[in-house]
Amino acid sequence: MNPFTTFIPESLEARLQDGIAHAMSLGAEGAEAFLSVSRARKAKVQNGALEDLSASKRGGLGVRVIRAGTKGFRTGLATTSDLAAADFRGLFAQAWELSALGDEDPWLRQAEPEGSDDLPSRFDPAVDALTPEQRIERAMAVEAGARKASSKVAAVRESAWSDGSGASLLLTQKGVRAADLGSSCSASIELAVADGEERQAAWHWDVARRPTLDLAAIGAEAARKGERKLNPQRLAAGKYPVVLHPEVAVDLLAIVAGMLDAEAVLKQRSLFAGKMGETIASPLLTLLDDGRLAEAPGCPALGTEPWDGEGLSTRRNVLIEGGVLKTYLHTLKTAAEMGVAPTGSAGRGLGSQPGATTFNLFPLAGQTAPEALYRMAGNGILITEIMGLHTVDPVSGDLSVGASGLRIRDGLLAEPVDKLTFAGNLRDFLTRIVAVGSDLHWYGSSAGLSLLIEDIALGGA
Repeated sequence: MNPFTTFIPESLEARLQDGIAHAMSLGAEGAEAFLSVSRARKAKVQNGALEDLSASKRGGLGVRVIRAGTKGFRTGLATTSDLAAADFRGLFAQAWELSALGDEDPWLRQAEPEGSDDLPSRFDPAVDALTPEQRIERAMAVEAGARKASSKVAAVRESAWSDGSGASLLLTQKGVRAADLGSSCSASIELAVADGEERQAAWHWDVARRPTLDLAAIGAEAARKGERKLNPQRLAAGKYPVVLHPEVAVDLLAIVAGMLDAEAVLKQRSLFAGKMGETIASPLLTLLDDGRLAEAPGCPALGTEPWDGEGLSTRRNVLIEGGVLKTYLHTLKTAAEMGVAPTGSAGRGLGSQPGATTFNLFPLAGQTAPEALYRMAGNGILITEIMGLHTVDPVSGDLSVGASGLRIRDGLLAEPVDKLTFAGNLRDFLTRIVAVGSDLHWYGSSAGLSLLIEDIALGGA
Protein backbone atom coordinates (compact mmCIF):
# COMPACT_ATOMS: atom_id res chain seq x y z
CA MET A 1 0.00 0.00 0.00
CA ASN A 2 1.17 3.52 -0.79
CA PRO A 3 1.96 5.02 2.67
CA PHE A 4 0.80 8.45 1.49
CA THR A 5 -2.75 7.22 0.96
CA THR A 6 -2.91 5.87 4.52
CA PHE A 7 -2.84 9.52 5.56
CA ILE A 8 -4.64 11.15 2.63
CA PRO A 9 -6.76 8.67 0.69
CA GLU A 10 -7.62 9.26 -2.96
CA SER A 11 -11.28 9.73 -2.08
CA LEU A 12 -10.40 12.66 0.19
CA GLU A 13 -8.27 14.24 -2.52
CA ALA A 14 -11.15 13.88 -4.97
CA ARG A 15 -13.50 15.72 -2.58
CA LEU A 16 -10.98 18.52 -2.30
CA GLN A 17 -10.78 18.85 -6.10
CA ASP A 18 -14.58 18.98 -6.16
CA GLY A 19 -14.51 21.81 -3.61
CA ILE A 20 -12.00 23.75 -5.70
CA ALA A 21 -14.21 23.37 -8.77
CA HIS A 22 -17.20 24.58 -6.73
CA ALA A 23 -15.33 27.72 -5.66
CA MET A 24 -14.45 28.46 -9.28
CA SER A 25 -18.10 28.04 -10.26
CA LEU A 26 -19.01 30.73 -7.71
CA GLY A 27 -16.80 33.20 -9.60
CA ALA A 28 -13.47 32.81 -7.79
CA GLU A 29 -10.23 33.83 -9.45
CA GLY A 30 -8.43 31.04 -7.62
CA ALA A 31 -9.00 28.34 -5.03
CA GLU A 32 -6.56 26.32 -2.93
CA ALA A 33 -6.73 23.47 -0.42
CA PHE A 34 -3.94 22.70 2.07
CA LEU A 35 -4.26 19.49 4.05
CA SER A 36 -2.06 18.10 6.82
CA VAL A 37 -2.44 14.76 8.63
CA SER A 38 -0.01 13.35 11.20
CA ARG A 39 0.42 10.58 13.76
CA ALA A 40 2.54 10.99 16.90
CA ARG A 41 3.65 8.67 19.70
CA LYS A 42 5.53 9.38 22.92
CA ALA A 43 6.94 7.40 25.83
CA LYS A 44 7.98 9.34 28.93
CA VAL A 45 9.80 7.93 31.95
CA GLN A 46 10.90 9.49 35.22
CA ASN A 47 13.57 8.05 37.50
CA GLY A 48 13.31 4.62 35.92
CA ALA A 49 9.50 4.38 35.98
CA LEU A 50 7.04 4.82 33.12
CA GLU A 51 5.16 8.09 33.52
CA ASP A 52 3.21 8.36 30.29
CA LEU A 53 2.63 6.52 27.01
CA SER A 54 0.54 8.32 24.43
CA ALA A 55 -0.49 8.24 20.79
CA SER A 56 -2.41 10.82 18.81
CA LYS A 57 -3.57 11.58 15.30
CA ARG A 58 -4.20 15.06 14.02
CA GLY A 59 -5.56 16.37 10.78
CA GLY A 60 -6.77 19.64 9.41
CA LEU A 61 -7.76 21.37 6.20
CA GLY A 62 -7.37 25.01 5.27
CA VAL A 63 -8.85 26.48 2.09
CA ARG A 64 -8.13 29.81 0.45
CA VAL A 65 -10.37 31.43 -2.14
CA ILE A 66 -9.18 34.38 -4.24
CA ARG A 67 -11.58 37.02 -5.53
CA ALA A 68 -10.62 39.49 -8.23
CA GLY A 69 -11.14 43.18 -7.46
CA THR A 70 -10.66 46.41 -9.32
CA LYS A 71 -7.10 47.01 -8.09
CA GLY A 72 -6.00 43.58 -6.98
CA PHE A 73 -7.25 40.52 -5.16
CA ARG A 74 -9.03 39.71 -1.92
CA THR A 75 -8.70 36.38 -0.16
CA GLY A 76 -10.93 34.39 2.16
CA LEU A 77 -9.75 31.62 4.48
CA ALA A 78 -11.71 28.81 6.13
CA THR A 79 -10.60 25.75 8.10
CA THR A 80 -11.96 22.46 9.41
CA SER A 81 -10.72 19.38 11.26
CA ASP A 82 -13.57 17.24 9.92
CA LEU A 83 -11.84 15.37 7.12
CA ALA A 84 -14.63 12.80 6.89
CA ALA A 85 -17.13 15.30 5.50
CA ALA A 86 -19.11 14.11 2.49
CA ASP A 87 -17.91 17.14 0.56
CA PHE A 88 -16.16 20.46 1.18
CA ARG A 89 -18.31 22.71 -0.99
CA GLY A 90 -19.70 24.49 2.07
CA LEU A 91 -16.18 25.24 3.35
CA PHE A 92 -15.13 26.72 0.01
CA ALA A 93 -18.37 28.71 -0.13
CA GLN A 94 -17.61 30.11 3.32
CA ALA A 95 -14.14 31.18 2.17
CA TRP A 96 -15.70 32.73 -0.95
CA GLU A 97 -18.03 34.84 1.17
CA LEU A 98 -15.15 35.94 3.41
CA SER A 99 -13.13 36.93 0.35
CA ALA A 100 -15.51 39.83 -0.19
CA LEU A 101 -14.08 41.46 2.93
CA GLY A 102 -10.70 43.03 3.53
CA ASP A 103 -8.31 45.06 1.44
CA GLU A 104 -7.28 44.33 -2.11
CA ASP A 105 -3.71 43.20 -2.74
CA PRO A 106 -2.26 43.86 -6.20
CA TRP A 107 0.76 41.61 -5.56
CA LEU A 108 -0.95 38.31 -4.75
CA ARG A 109 0.30 35.50 -7.00
CA GLN A 110 -0.14 31.74 -7.40
CA ALA A 111 2.42 29.18 -8.52
CA GLU A 112 2.24 27.40 -11.83
CA PRO A 113 2.66 23.61 -11.83
CA GLU A 114 6.32 22.62 -12.06
CA GLY A 115 8.49 19.54 -11.80
CA SER A 116 7.95 16.50 -9.63
CA ASP A 117 9.11 15.14 -6.32
CA ASP A 118 12.58 13.88 -7.23
CA LEU A 119 13.96 13.80 -3.68
CA PRO A 120 14.79 10.61 -1.75
CA SER A 121 11.97 9.44 0.49
CA ARG A 122 11.62 11.35 3.75
CA PHE A 123 9.48 8.53 5.18
CA ASP A 124 10.84 5.53 7.07
CA PRO A 125 8.28 2.74 7.77
CA ALA A 126 10.48 1.57 10.67
CA VAL A 127 9.21 4.58 12.64
CA ASP A 128 5.57 3.48 12.49
CA ALA A 129 6.63 -0.13 13.13
CA LEU A 130 8.04 0.64 16.60
CA THR A 131 6.07 -1.02 19.40
CA PRO A 132 5.05 0.71 22.63
CA GLU A 133 7.56 -1.48 24.47
CA GLN A 134 10.36 -0.35 22.16
CA ARG A 135 9.47 3.28 22.73
CA ILE A 136 9.59 2.78 26.49
CA GLU A 137 12.96 1.03 26.18
CA ARG A 138 14.33 3.97 24.22
CA ALA A 139 13.19 6.48 26.83
CA MET A 140 14.77 4.31 29.53
CA ALA A 141 18.02 4.11 27.55
CA VAL A 142 18.39 7.90 27.52
CA GLU A 143 18.05 8.05 31.30
CA ALA A 144 20.46 5.14 31.72
CA GLY A 145 23.01 6.97 29.56
CA ALA A 146 22.82 10.01 31.80
CA ARG A 147 23.21 8.06 35.05
CA LYS A 148 26.10 6.03 33.65
CA ALA A 149 27.89 9.20 32.53
CA SER A 150 27.71 10.96 35.89
CA SER A 151 27.23 10.00 39.52
CA LYS A 152 26.05 13.57 40.13
CA VAL A 153 22.69 12.99 38.39
CA ALA A 154 20.31 13.45 41.31
CA ALA A 155 16.95 13.23 39.57
CA VAL A 156 15.43 12.88 36.14
CA ARG A 157 12.43 15.07 35.57
CA GLU A 158 11.63 13.55 32.20
CA SER A 159 13.32 11.20 29.77
CA ALA A 160 11.33 10.84 26.57
CA TRP A 161 11.20 9.19 23.19
CA SER A 162 8.89 10.67 20.55
CA ASP A 163 8.25 9.73 16.96
CA GLY A 164 5.77 10.59 14.30
CA SER A 165 4.92 10.55 10.63
CA GLY A 166 2.69 12.65 8.47
CA ALA A 167 1.63 13.82 5.06
CA SER A 168 0.63 17.15 3.57
CA LEU A 169 -0.99 18.10 0.28
CA LEU A 170 -1.51 21.41 -1.52
CA LEU A 171 -3.97 21.55 -4.43
CA THR A 172 -4.84 24.60 -6.52
CA GLN A 173 -7.10 25.37 -9.47
CA LYS A 174 -3.95 25.89 -11.59
CA GLY A 175 -3.14 22.18 -11.34
CA VAL A 176 -0.52 22.40 -8.60
CA ARG A 177 -0.35 19.18 -6.61
CA ALA A 178 2.38 19.45 -3.98
CA ALA A 179 2.48 16.34 -1.81
CA ASP A 180 4.91 15.48 0.98
CA LEU A 181 5.36 12.49 3.28
CA GLY A 182 7.86 12.23 6.12
CA SER A 183 8.77 10.76 9.47
CA SER A 184 10.86 11.86 12.44
CA CYS A 185 12.13 10.67 15.81
CA SER A 186 13.45 12.53 18.82
CA ALA A 187 14.80 11.78 22.27
CA SER A 188 15.21 14.22 25.13
CA ILE A 189 16.01 14.38 28.80
CA GLU A 190 15.62 16.93 31.60
CA LEU A 191 17.59 16.22 34.75
CA ALA A 192 19.11 17.70 37.88
CA VAL A 193 22.70 17.26 39.02
CA ALA A 194 23.90 17.84 42.56
CA ASP A 195 27.17 18.49 44.34
CA GLY A 196 26.47 18.76 48.06
CA GLU A 197 23.83 21.45 48.48
CA GLU A 198 24.40 22.80 44.98
CA ARG A 199 21.90 21.71 42.31
CA GLN A 200 21.64 22.60 38.65
CA ALA A 201 19.18 21.64 35.91
CA ALA A 202 20.13 20.64 32.40
CA TRP A 203 18.60 19.10 29.31
CA HIS A 204 19.60 17.78 25.93
CA TRP A 205 17.87 16.37 22.87
CA ASP A 206 18.47 15.10 19.36
CA VAL A 207 16.29 14.42 16.36
CA ALA A 208 16.45 12.37 13.16
CA ARG A 209 14.21 11.10 10.39
CA ARG A 210 14.89 7.49 11.33
CA PRO A 211 15.07 5.59 14.66
CA THR A 212 18.89 5.58 14.74
CA LEU A 213 19.62 8.10 17.50
CA ASP A 214 22.50 7.50 19.94
CA LEU A 215 20.36 7.41 23.06
CA ALA A 216 23.18 6.94 25.59
CA ALA A 217 25.03 9.92 24.09
CA ILE A 218 21.98 12.16 24.53
CA GLY A 219 21.74 11.28 28.21
CA ALA A 220 25.49 11.66 28.71
CA GLU A 221 25.52 15.10 27.11
CA ALA A 222 22.72 16.30 29.41
CA ALA A 223 24.69 15.06 32.43
CA ARG A 224 27.83 16.78 31.17
CA LYS A 225 25.93 20.03 30.70
CA GLY A 226 24.67 19.81 34.25
CA GLU A 227 28.10 19.12 35.71
CA ARG A 228 29.53 22.10 33.85
CA LYS A 229 27.02 24.38 35.58
CA LEU A 230 27.75 23.32 39.16
CA ASN A 231 29.18 25.92 41.56
CA PRO A 232 29.16 28.91 39.20
CA GLN A 233 31.39 31.89 39.93
CA ARG A 234 30.87 35.61 39.49
CA LEU A 235 32.26 37.43 36.51
CA ALA A 236 33.47 41.00 36.67
CA ALA A 237 31.68 43.25 34.19
CA GLY A 238 33.77 44.18 31.18
CA LYS A 239 34.55 43.43 27.57
CA TYR A 240 35.64 39.90 26.71
CA PRO A 241 36.37 37.72 23.71
CA VAL A 242 33.36 35.42 23.53
CA VAL A 243 32.95 31.99 21.99
CA LEU A 244 29.35 31.10 21.22
CA HIS A 245 28.56 27.41 21.63
CA PRO A 246 26.83 25.92 18.52
CA GLU A 247 23.63 25.58 20.55
CA VAL A 248 23.68 29.36 21.09
CA ALA A 249 24.82 30.25 17.59
CA VAL A 250 21.94 28.31 16.03
CA ASP A 251 19.42 30.46 17.90
CA LEU A 252 21.24 33.68 17.02
CA LEU A 253 21.34 32.79 13.32
CA ALA A 254 17.63 31.93 13.41
CA ILE A 255 16.97 35.47 14.66
CA VAL A 256 19.00 36.81 11.72
CA ALA A 257 17.04 34.66 9.25
CA GLY A 258 13.78 35.95 10.70
CA MET A 259 14.91 39.50 9.96
CA LEU A 260 15.45 38.50 6.31
CA ASP A 261 11.72 37.86 5.83
CA ALA A 262 10.87 40.07 2.84
CA GLU A 263 7.45 40.91 4.34
CA ALA A 264 9.17 42.42 7.38
CA VAL A 265 11.61 44.24 5.11
CA LEU A 266 8.79 45.74 3.03
CA LYS A 267 7.13 46.98 6.20
CA GLN A 268 10.43 48.47 7.45
CA ARG A 269 10.37 46.12 10.43
CA SER A 270 13.79 44.63 9.85
CA LEU A 271 17.32 45.62 10.76
CA PHE A 272 18.33 44.60 7.26
CA ALA A 273 15.79 46.62 5.26
CA GLY A 274 17.52 48.34 2.35
CA LYS A 275 20.79 46.46 2.92
CA MET A 276 20.74 44.19 -0.15
CA GLY A 277 24.26 43.80 -1.53
CA GLU A 278 25.81 45.42 1.53
CA THR A 279 28.15 43.94 4.12
CA ILE A 280 26.11 43.05 7.21
CA ALA A 281 28.42 40.54 8.86
CA SER A 282 32.00 39.36 9.08
CA PRO A 283 33.44 38.10 5.77
CA LEU A 284 33.86 34.76 7.55
CA LEU A 285 30.09 34.23 7.75
CA THR A 286 28.11 32.54 4.98
CA LEU A 287 24.52 31.56 5.79
CA LEU A 288 22.38 29.29 3.63
CA ASP A 289 18.90 27.79 3.56
CA ASP A 290 18.52 24.60 1.55
CA GLY A 291 15.14 22.95 1.15
CA ARG A 292 16.67 20.12 -0.85
CA LEU A 293 19.54 19.25 1.47
CA ALA A 294 20.47 15.56 1.36
CA GLU A 295 20.26 13.50 4.53
CA ALA A 296 23.72 12.45 5.75
CA PRO A 297 25.44 11.25 8.95
CA GLY A 298 25.05 14.04 11.49
CA CYS A 299 22.64 15.91 9.21
CA PRO A 300 18.99 14.84 9.54
CA ALA A 301 17.87 17.26 6.80
CA LEU A 302 14.66 17.43 8.76
CA GLY A 303 13.43 20.47 6.85
CA THR A 304 13.96 18.95 3.40
CA GLU A 305 10.77 19.11 1.33
CA PRO A 306 10.14 19.02 -2.42
CA TRP A 307 7.78 21.99 -2.36
CA ASP A 308 7.30 25.18 -0.44
CA GLY A 309 3.93 26.26 0.93
CA GLU A 310 2.82 27.73 -2.40
CA GLY A 311 3.79 24.76 -4.58
CA LEU A 312 7.13 26.07 -5.83
CA SER A 313 10.07 23.68 -5.88
CA THR A 314 12.36 24.27 -2.91
CA ARG A 315 15.93 25.31 -3.58
CA ARG A 316 19.27 26.28 -2.09
CA ASN A 317 19.32 29.97 -1.19
CA VAL A 318 22.48 31.81 -0.17
CA LEU A 319 21.26 34.42 2.31
CA ILE A 320 24.61 35.86 3.38
CA GLU A 321 27.83 35.19 1.47
CA GLY A 322 31.15 36.32 2.86
CA GLY A 323 29.28 38.75 5.09
CA VAL A 324 27.30 40.29 2.19
CA LEU A 325 23.49 40.15 2.13
CA LYS A 326 22.51 38.24 -1.02
CA THR A 327 18.74 37.68 -0.77
CA TYR A 328 15.68 38.03 1.38
CA LEU A 329 13.29 35.14 1.99
CA HIS A 330 10.31 35.54 -0.34
CA THR A 331 6.80 34.35 -0.92
CA LEU A 332 5.40 34.82 -4.43
CA LYS A 333 3.69 37.97 -3.19
CA THR A 334 6.80 39.68 -1.81
CA ALA A 335 8.89 38.61 -4.80
CA ALA A 336 6.37 40.27 -7.12
CA GLU A 337 6.26 43.41 -4.99
CA MET A 338 10.07 43.72 -4.94
CA GLY A 339 10.39 42.72 -8.60
CA VAL A 340 12.75 39.81 -7.93
CA ALA A 341 12.77 36.08 -8.59
CA PRO A 342 10.95 33.95 -5.97
CA THR A 343 13.09 31.95 -3.56
CA GLY A 344 10.72 29.03 -2.90
CA SER A 345 10.62 30.00 0.78
CA ALA A 346 6.92 29.99 1.60
CA GLY A 347 5.54 28.19 4.62
CA ARG A 348 1.86 27.60 5.16
CA GLY A 349 -0.53 27.07 8.04
CA LEU A 350 -4.07 25.84 7.79
CA GLY A 351 -5.65 29.17 8.66
CA SER A 352 -3.10 31.73 7.52
CA GLN A 353 -1.71 33.29 4.38
CA PRO A 354 1.62 31.91 3.12
CA GLY A 355 4.61 33.45 4.87
CA ALA A 356 8.37 33.19 4.47
CA THR A 357 10.16 30.42 6.32
CA THR A 358 13.41 28.47 6.32
CA PHE A 359 13.80 24.77 5.58
CA ASN A 360 17.37 23.73 6.49
CA LEU A 361 19.20 26.80 7.82
CA PHE A 362 22.95 26.53 8.37
CA PRO A 363 26.24 28.46 8.21
CA LEU A 364 29.21 27.16 6.25
CA ALA A 365 31.70 25.54 8.61
CA GLY A 366 35.15 27.00 9.09
CA GLN A 367 38.48 25.23 9.55
CA THR A 368 39.03 25.91 13.25
CA ALA A 369 38.37 23.33 15.95
CA PRO A 370 36.59 24.54 19.11
CA GLU A 371 39.72 23.99 21.23
CA ALA A 372 41.65 26.26 18.89
CA LEU A 373 38.96 28.92 19.28
CA TYR A 374 39.38 28.74 23.07
CA ARG A 375 43.12 29.27 22.67
CA MET A 376 42.45 32.24 20.40
CA ALA A 377 40.05 33.65 23.00
CA GLY A 378 42.78 33.45 25.64
CA ASN A 379 40.97 34.76 28.70
CA GLY A 380 37.39 34.98 27.57
CA ILE A 381 33.99 33.33 27.97
CA LEU A 382 32.30 30.35 26.36
CA ILE A 383 28.60 31.18 26.24
CA THR A 384 26.58 27.96 26.46
CA GLU A 385 23.12 29.37 27.18
CA ILE A 386 21.28 32.58 26.32
CA MET A 387 17.86 33.41 27.71
CA GLY A 388 15.49 35.87 26.06
CA LEU A 389 16.72 36.08 22.46
CA HIS A 390 13.10 36.53 21.38
CA THR A 391 13.29 40.04 22.87
CA VAL A 392 15.76 41.26 20.24
CA ASP A 393 14.41 44.43 18.63
CA PRO A 394 13.91 43.44 14.95
CA VAL A 395 14.29 47.03 13.72
CA SER A 396 17.29 48.30 15.70
CA GLY A 397 18.90 44.96 16.50
CA ASP A 398 19.39 45.98 20.12
CA LEU A 399 19.37 43.19 22.68
CA SER A 400 19.99 42.62 26.35
CA VAL A 401 19.66 39.01 27.42
CA GLY A 402 20.73 36.71 30.20
CA ALA A 403 23.57 34.28 29.64
CA SER A 404 25.70 31.64 31.31
CA GLY A 405 28.70 29.57 30.34
CA LEU A 406 32.29 28.76 31.19
CA ARG A 407 35.30 30.94 31.87
CA ILE A 408 38.19 30.48 29.47
CA ARG A 409 41.57 30.89 31.15
CA ASP A 410 44.76 30.81 29.12
CA GLY A 411 42.88 29.09 26.32
CA LEU A 412 41.39 26.32 28.47
CA LEU A 413 37.85 25.88 29.76
CA ALA A 414 37.63 26.64 33.47
CA GLU A 415 34.92 27.37 36.04
CA PRO A 416 31.25 28.00 35.20
CA VAL A 417 29.86 31.54 35.27
CA ASP A 418 26.22 32.55 35.30
CA LYS A 419 23.86 35.49 35.74
CA LEU A 420 25.60 37.34 32.93
CA THR A 421 24.07 40.13 30.90
CA PHE A 422 24.84 39.75 27.21
CA ALA A 423 24.06 43.18 25.76
CA GLY A 424 24.70 45.13 22.59
CA ASN A 425 23.52 45.16 19.00
CA LEU A 426 23.03 42.18 16.73
CA ARG A 427 24.84 43.92 13.87
CA ASP A 428 27.91 44.39 16.07
CA PHE A 429 27.93 40.70 17.00
CA LEU A 430 27.79 39.70 13.34
CA THR A 431 30.56 42.04 12.21
CA ARG A 432 32.86 41.14 15.13
CA ILE A 433 33.09 37.44 14.27
CA VAL A 434 36.82 36.74 13.99
CA ALA A 435 36.79 32.93 13.66
CA VAL A 436 34.30 30.26 12.64
CA GLY A 437 34.41 26.75 14.06
CA SER A 438 34.55 23.47 12.17
CA ASP A 439 32.03 21.88 14.55
CA LEU A 440 28.79 22.25 12.58
CA HIS A 441 26.01 20.57 14.56
CA TRP A 442 22.37 20.13 13.60
CA TYR A 443 19.48 20.90 15.93
CA GLY A 444 16.45 19.72 14.00
CA SER A 445 16.22 21.73 10.79
CA SER A 446 18.84 24.33 11.77
CA ALA A 447 22.55 24.03 12.42
CA GLY A 448 25.04 26.02 14.45
CA LEU A 449 28.77 26.07 15.10
CA SER A 450 31.21 27.76 17.44
CA LEU A 451 31.79 31.44 16.73
CA LEU A 452 34.57 33.58 18.22
CA ILE A 453 33.43 37.18 18.65
CA GLU A 454 35.78 39.90 19.86
CA ASP A 455 35.23 42.72 22.32
CA ILE A 456 31.76 41.87 23.69
CA ALA A 457 30.39 43.68 26.75
CA LEU A 458 29.26 41.32 29.49
CA GLY A 459 27.70 42.39 32.76
CA GLY A 460 28.45 40.22 35.79
CA ALA A 461 26.35 39.50 38.83
